[in-house]
Parts: sequence; structure tokens; C-alpha cells
Amino acid sequence: MMAMVHFAITGGEVIPEIEMPMFATILDLKETIEEILDVDVARQTLNFSNQVLTNDQTIGHLNLGPFAALGLVVTPLAGQPKFNILVKYINEEINIRVKETTLVVDLKRKLERRCGILTEKITLHRLSKEMEDDFPLSAYYVCEGSEVDMTTKIEPR
Repeated sequence: MMAMVHFAITGGEVIPEIEMPMFATILDLKETIEEILDVDVARQTLNFSNQVLTNDQTIGHLNLGPFAALGLVVTPLAGQPKFNILVKYINEEINIRVKETTLVVDLKRKLERRCGILTEKITLHRLSKEMEDDFPLSAYYVCEGSEVDMTTKIEPR
């Protein structure tokens, strides 16, 4: 049986858990993170015990146990450009332009204007994690092409 390390990737509100073989490199891990979070490898910095990990290091050489928490720092986009994300709601797909620094509550306000649903009735999720109003979208690794799920609270009459 191949020796594996189970990682919790911390740094944002979404904390993915990833299992990787000992012979994998940090670059392999970053590519897996990119597949899950949609964050480009070039924007990722991983650290363990206050040490920045380099792409060519193998996981086996880090002397980790079967479980390890790594910190992920995502380099912000230069100039804070706007980009498109996809908000999924029932059978609709809504394209919205945002910045990484846009607050979740501000995205809800945009959706209120677009869909006519009151902000306080909207709940947003990214990667199955409920998004809190006071956090920027970057806390949930929202970037170009990311998908956000929207649900609404409907009160009975």
C-alpha cells in the first residue's frame, strides 16, 4: 500500500482536505489545489511551520505524519481587476462581474438588483461552505470563472 499524507489546506474560509502520495511534489499538490479551488498555481504559496515550501520539494522529504495542515497564501491579482463568476440558482446561471475584494454582502446586493430577491433572503455557498456577509470573496477563493451557489429563504404565508 502506498504511503499517503492527508492535508488540510488552511488560509481561507474554505478548508479543502487533500490526500497525496509521499512521492508527489509540492507542485503536484498545488496543481491539485488548483483543480479544487480554481486558484492558479502561480498565485499559490504553501507553507508549513512558517517555512515556505518550494515546488520541487517532495512531500516525503517534509517529514510529516499521516495528517498535516499547510497554510495557503494566494497572491492578489495586480490592479484588482474585475472578473466574471457564475452564480447558480435553481435552473438559472447568472454571470456577475466582481473583484476579489468584493464583500459577500455586496455580491448579494448585486443579485438583489438583478433577480429582485431581497439581500437578507439570499444565502451563498462556495464549495459547500456558506459564505458570510462580512468576508471578501477572496476568503472563499472566488476568482475568474468560479461558481457560487445561491439559495433563498422563503417564508410560509
